Amino acid sequence: MKLFKSIAAVAVLAASSFAANASMINVGGVVWNPDAATDFSAQQANMRQFINPTTGELSGWGLVTGFNGTDVNTFCPNCEVTFQFSGFLPTGGTVLPGIGQSVSYSGGEINVYVGPREIPLAQYNDYNALNLANTSGTPAQLFLKLKNNYTFVGTNLGNAFLTGLGLLDVVGGMAASNFDTNTKSNGADMFFSGGLSFQHVPGSILDMSGVFNLSGDSIPEPSSLAILGLGLLGLAGAARRKQAK
Repeated sequence: MKLFKSIAAVAVLAASSFAANASMINVGGVVWNPDAATDFSAQQANMRQFINPTTGELSGWGLVTGFNGTDVNTFCPNCEVTFQFSGFLPTGGTVLPGIGQSVSYSGGEINVYVGPREIPLAQYNDYNALNLANTSGTPAQLFLKLKNNYTFVGTNLGNAFLTGLGLLDVVGGMAASNFDTNTKSNGADMFFSGGLSFQHVPGSILDMSGVFNLSGDSIPEPSSLAILGLGLLGLAGAARRKQAK
């Protein structure tokens, strides 16, 4: 009996210690706390969007600068998180939104990558520091693939300011199991909001930069909890065999 009490005490201590250390998730070098008050929130102060003047397709790229309220030196100390998007096509016939006008978009994907740091921290807020090459998936890995299965809405508020709102589903990437939660409206996984206010060509909304935020929920890795449980079961089994002798 004393042996079983000792095992129980060790199990409680192990579980407590594990719980204190299990909250942090590390996927591909990206580290975050799913128990954070802001979970999940990814922000960036550097996103560039292009509008095809013929088809109205939205495409572009960007850089994630914050994760659950932490900066890049905390959530990605030896890496960087970038993304590229394309395929957002207008519906209803309007290609370019006029002042005060909104356009709905169907389709579209966002690929989020994690890889070696290429962009100096001093240029993280520089709209001209990003390009197609340094935000691509080479040699980076696909962290998340997000798809617009709903209706994305872009609005031209005038005064050189565009906004975008939409819901996204997680459909792939190494961190898919952590973010495929279906906790947003209509069973979506994430909510997107953004604003563009810098015109690379004065007077044109075809090439603009700004900021965005992704919000949702994330869940911890279940495998570590399973390993802890199996370890405790093995310890209990060994104790029973010892008593039987």
